[in-house]
Amino acid sequence: MILHLFRSGQAETDRVEAFSDGVLAIVITLLVLEITPPSVADGNAELWRSLARLLPVIGAWVVSFLFVLVFWVSHHYLFASLAKVDRGVLWLNGLFLLFISFTPFPMALQARFPGTVPAAFLLSLAMLLTASSFGLLRWYASIHAGLLRPGIDQHSAWQAMRRSMLAPSLYLIGTLAAFVAPWVSLVIQVIVPLLFIVPHRIDNELGREP
Repeated sequence: MILHLFRSGQAETDRVEAFSDGVLAIVITLLVLEITPPSVADGNAELWRSLARLLPVIGAWVVSFLFVLVFWVSHHYLFASLAKVDRGVLWLNGLFLLFISFTPFPMALQARFPGTVPAAFLLSLAMLLTASSFGLLRWYASIHAGLLRPGIDQHSAWQAMRRSMLAPSLYLIGTLAAFVAPWVSLVIQVIVPLLFIVPHRIDNELGREP
């Protein structure tokens, strides 16, 4: 009975995408607000030193921006492959937005306390929860609920699902590594978004116009 209610009320995908785009735009805006111009007395040398001290903040912003951007692109391709959405997709999409909207806080912590255990742990955890919730959303929409557009085979859906599980697997390693080697978490935080920037054949296939 509960599962039936979860899968009821099919609707178009447009409003879900528009709402998600708005949330992600706000997240990206909050990320950049952490970069504030330094307040120093007159003098080029002091200003250069202050700008140099901002480099960890800028680095954390770039990584977090890429992280959000990669999920925005993946979200677009996922919903382009769906014919409809149901209540389950709406709730799971909301769970994904919940976790990704938390990103600005651990990003700010990482920028102010780079290399520390709490900062590395919280940012890796936020990324792990975001990636896991997106994987759950993909599994439910494309495999469990069968909401894919006609013409997209299950083999392609499973290929995309396996690729989606790469990120949470790596972020889990980064989350655990934060307690013994925070630099490993930092490396994983940088590498994972780069892995998904390069277009993949399966994304093109799922996102192709009907």
